[in-house]
Amino acid sequence: MVIKIHRFLGILLVFFVLVLSITGSLLQHSEIFNIRQNYASSTFAKNIYNIKPCQISSFKKETIWLSICNNDLYFNDRKIASNVSSVSSIIKENSNYNVMYGNHILLINEDSEILGKEHVENLSDSKKNIIFKKNILDSKLKKIIEDKSISKTITYERIIVDIHTGRIFGLFGVTLVDLVTLGIIILSLTGTYSWLRYKKLF
Repeated sequence: MVIKIHRFLGILLVFFVLVLSITGSLLQHSEIFNIRQNYASSTFAKNIYNIKPCQISSFKKETIWLSICNNDLYFNDRKIASNVSSVSSIIKENSNYNVMYGNHILLINEDSEILGKEHVENLSDSKKNIIFKKNILDSKLKKIIEDKSISKTITYERIIVDIHTGRIFGLFGVTLVDLVTLGIIILSLTGTYSWLRYKKLF
């Protein structure tokens, strides 16, 4: 009976033991496999981890969109500044734009390239802030910014940890890993018992 239980558990658990062994090895050598600095796609983060994209507020200047998402400032689809809560103004000079926020002025061309940055004292007090509105941004541009806002939230290391612990599948996954752990303990005990019995120690 013990041998039958041992064989059944051995066949049943082989896949899970492989998964635990592989994920454990990857975590043990995370720096070698570079899983700590690499991130999963935004689609994976949204669908598997249910991470919500940022709320985007936007302002349009001719053909140019300025957007604020999680306090990041975007010029069209390119992030140009962080920790921005408001923008004083955007002024076009020839083919370039001066974007003024806080005590900073960014000079940006039409290709969203930053040509220069200047710090100016009391700039925020001298200008009225432009009004950003929600749900006015072009849908294609909105998706790009949303994807960028969550593109670096879930590392491969976290995914492997969650696979290893079962958390990636929620309560079901955690319970399954607990059962697998119990099965491995029983497998070890039945294997030891069978070996000792074979050696006629029992």
